[in-house]
Amino acid sequence: MPSKSSSVLKLTLSHKDMILLDRYARLNDTTKKSAAKKILKDFLAANVAAPEVEAKNQLDLFSSRETDLFDYTK
Repeated sequence: MPSKSSSVLKLTLSHKDMILLDRYARLNDTTKKSAAKKILKDFLAANVAAPEVEAKNQLDLFSSRETDLFDYTK
């Protein structure tokens, strides 16, 4: 069973793509599985934008507060 931080993905490659993957793995002295992971990771990093983190509204820091000067006197 895979851990929560990873998932299993099965791919069906054509014979030509399998030959290219095998050649890539041999040229880079790695396994086909590691080569496929590296290729996929590099492709996704180059072509998919990371989700933008929504910034909290920090303009409230500069908003004027309605205060009464007499609130601070005893």
